[in-house]
Amino acid sequence: MNQSSSNDIIMIGGGVIGLSIAYELACRGKQVRILERGEQVGREASWAGAGILPPAIPDSALDPSEKLRGISHQLHPQWAERLQHETGIDTGFHRCGGIYLARKPGEAASLAGYVSLLNQQGIQASEITKYELLDLEPTLDPDQFHAAYLLPDELTLRNPRHVKALAKACELHGVQIYTECEILDIECINGSITGLQTTSGAVRGGKYCIAAGAWSSTLLKQVIDIPTGIVPIRGQMILVEGPKNLIRHILNEGSRYLVPRADGKILAGSCEEEVGFQKGTTPQMLEQLANFAYSLVPALKEYEITMSWSGLRPGSFDGVPYIGKVPNVDNLFMASGHFRSGIHLSTGTAVIMADLLEGKESEINFEHFRISR
Repeated sequence: MNQSSSNDIIMIGGGVIGLSIAYELACRGKQVRILERGEQVGREASWAGAGILPPAIPDSALDPSEKLRGISHQLHPQWAERLQHETGIDTGFHRCGGIYLARKPGEAASLAGYVSLLNQQGIQASEITKYELLDLEPTLDPDQFHAAYLLPDELTLRNPRHVKALAKACELHGVQIYTECEILDIECINGSITGLQTTSGAVRGGKYCIAAGAWSSTLLKQVIDIPTGIVPIRGQMILVEGPKNLIRHILNEGSRYLVPRADGKILAGSCEEEVGFQKGTTPQMLEQLANFAYSLVPALKEYEITMSWSGLRPGSFDGVPYIGKVPNVDNLFMASGHFRSGIHLSTGTAVIMADLLEGKESEINFEHFRISR
């Protein structure tokens, strides 16, 4: 490669966070290069998720994390429309709504508390009767649930399509994307990054941003010893080939869910496993996910499970992503640790990180997301 430009912004990582920041910067006229260690961009956690976008409102947010979620939620419809217009790719963005279910009294009480908090923030969430549940989702057995709530503003998109659209849009706006480009060394002199040594040659730019998901902490340690607490958390998924409209809403129970697609495919997930950087599925977990799906929607037993996969989410020790400038390094920034919310928070993260990289004021308090917390 051996490219050098003091005006370029170098994104280290081509997942949904890196692609989104690059896209936002390119739309503002900046020169951006993305360095991705994999054969293709966006093929790790960004590709593997279910694409659930829970409702959020920025103006009533109780803390900066919720404000970022609210900003992102408001941006997603705009980005979906813009990406389809620019690339011709339908990302599968859809306002299908979500139904939250509880089968035990304790779970019902916990869910009621969560819904009360949502209502205080102005987010529409209402309890529905068994008859209303059956009307909304005829394949469910309403008698097995102690409580059910409808969140009409829950959205969904298809991760692989969204990532493809972002990559194409980046290229259309002049972003240079280099795949199979692994960082070997980060050169830092007097508190400033002077260049990168990669498997594709030397790379030099003006500013650098680490957005490498679960691998971000390893890269950061090459520059400065700041323990971020970013760890890979494996999630497993299955896909059932169902008929169209077998279910119409996202069905949530605790940390697990069923997500319908317009073509009839239904995703069932997920889990949280600390197994290091070990990807892959296990028979035991796939069986658990299938049993969960069948218990929620018995009609799914009639249809075939055609795919299963896993992804490594970048978890953080406190559930808050790391977003901002890296301390004591003039031109190094970081956006990682979004855990299960990478797709959802990607749009807002892109906007506030682009503001930061341009030296502009942001409506978000970066102290909440600081790298050295």
